[in-house]
Parts: sequence; structure tokens; C-alpha cells
Amino acid sequence: MVAGFAPKRASNNTLRPVTIRQLINAEQPHPDADFIVDGAELGQLTFVAVVRNISRNATNIAYSVEDGTGQIEVRQWLDSSSDDTQKASEIRQNVYVRVLGTLKSFQGRRSLSAGHMRAVVDYNEVLFHRLEAIHSHLQITRGTHGAPGTQPDVGQGLIRGQPNDIGAYSGSNAQNVLDQYQSLDELPRRIMGIVTQEAENHHDGVHVSHIARMLRNVDIAQVRSAVEDLSSEGYLYTAADDDHVLPTA
Repeated sequence: MVAGFAPKRASNNTLRPVTIRQLINAEQPHPDADFIVDGAELGQLTFVAVVRNISRNATNIAYSVEDGTGQIEVRQWLDSSSDDTQKASEIRQNVYVRVLGTLKSFQGRRSLSAGHMRAVVDYNEVLFHRLEAIHSHLQITRGTHGAPGTQPDVGQGLIRGQPNDIGAYSGSNAQNVLDQYQSLDELPRRIMGIVTQEAENHHDGVHVSHIARMLRNVDIAQVRSAVEDLSSEGYLYTAADDDHVLPTA
């Protein structure tokens, strides 16, 4: 990191797709500081990797995982009331897993504290994550349309109906989505468009922070409130937990 330049601040609620190599190479200015990847602070992160070794203890399970770019330990703390703990039996050696958590360092050794972990059932998710990690890296390091650090608002096209924006919303049913949610106010309509698209690759639900990341200049509190309203009105339902949602239709 260049002296005199502060890292870009990232909300701890932002879920960032990464590779293990990025975690190994992440900078930490001092032991109490946030990790920095691509010049931006790293909060919640996600990656897909294959399990190479499992060590079960009374209070936690330690997994050694690798994704082709590096290897790291993932530690999952056991809670008898947690769905993740019950699903731990599905995670075996040589099985791909989706991990959500935070990067930690203890005595110079880095590991991941997993908040959510599940087995991957569709290999397309492995390929999608690799592309998503590359896309995130390029957005942060190069920006969009020449503006460093900016992010495209993929939901905006669902409001304006401009051809180039609709193109950003991939899928043959883009116009059907526009028609289906045209009675909603602006923000809920944008959220439904994003969730409908992202649900294809997020089988455990689209995280609220992921929605907020794709909506430029919208506070996560506003997104969370709108998601709660959409859930109560029957447009969305909670999936893996209260922060992961999927469309009902």
C-alpha cells in the first residue's frame, strides 16, 4: 500500500467474493486493523473451495480447503441450534463448499471464521464464483466506465427501461420481470429485479448486503427495510437465514 493513501473503506455488511490467494496476500497495517485487498478494507467475504482435510473437535470443526490459488483453514464453531451445524455432516473430504465468513489472524497464522458453510451441489456455482471474484477485483481496481471504484447499478435498468440497462439484467425473462413488478415503488422494484436475477446462482438466497452492493447510493438500512416489507407482502421469503432471501415467484 502506497504511503499517504488511505484504503477505501468498505462496509462490514458488504459481502465480497474472493479467492484464497487474495486472503493470503491481504495486507494488515497492524494487528487490530482490518485486512486490505486491492486497496479496499475487507469485511464479510465468500469463496468456493474444495475440502482437503477435516478435524473435528468438541466446540468446532476445522477444515483445510483450497481453490486452486491457495490453501487456508476454515473454522466453524458448533451450535446445536444452528442449521449449519446440522448440515456439517454433508461436508466431506473432496467436496466443494461455499463459505461465508471473516478473515482472522492468530499468532501470524491466517484462517477464516465461518458464519455460514454448505456443500456445493452444482459445479456451475464453482465456475460462477471464479468469474464473480474476477469481476469484483476489476471493479475495485479499475472501476466502471473509467470511474475508479464505481459500481454499476444493475437494478437501474428495471426502472428506466433503457435497452443498455436491460442488457445488464441477463436472462430471457427480463421484460417479464419489468411487467411483473411494475406496480411496486422504485426501490422495491429494483430489489425484486436483482433478487430474481441473482437467485439463479444463490440457491441459499441472495444476501441483503449483496443486494445493497448492487444498488448504487442506497443505504443498506433502506434495503433491509424494503426487503422486510417485500417479505411481509409475499414477494420474498427467507432462505438460509433472515439475511438471505429468494423470490416467491
